[in-house]
Amino acid sequence: MLGAIVAGDAGRSVALAWTGAGLATLLLACGLAASSPAPVHCGVAVLGAILLLRHSDRLLLAPLYGGGLLLVAELGVRSIELRGVGLIDPGSIGTRLGVLVAVAAVGVCAGACAALAVTGAPSRSLLVTAAGAIAAVAVCAAIALAARRS
Repeated sequence: MLGAIVAGDAGRSVALAWTGAGLATLLLACGLAASSPAPVHCGVAVLGAILLLRHSDRLLLAPLYGGGLLLVAELGVRSIELRGVGLIDPGSIGTRLGVLVAVAAVGVCAGACAALAVTGAPSRSLLVTAAGAIAAVAVCAAIALAARRS
């Protein structure tokens, strides 16, 4: 679905975007069928590359799309990991899903703030670039910390 959203708005690269979306779907299905997370990660990388085809001023949509990619990757990998488990506590599934959605939401909010700062600046300056870099590192650190705790 993420690939279709971007492919429908890819401008001159519509055919390439739809091909990438199909490839990402195929990789996700192969990863689930083979019980391997590697194709899932490759499919998510293809979906991320599709977003780069857009060449538009809609930078504020990128964090939302990135949060969606994080959810797709984590849910795909978790379904592979839990495939062999016989009995799962329903509370643990809800807790994991809640943490995953919370981490994605924090990433989306932080990314949207950084994108808003960059697009709202009248000209690109060293200060705005440094603030964006610090925000990106902070988001990566927060995601890594949350992943270690879960």
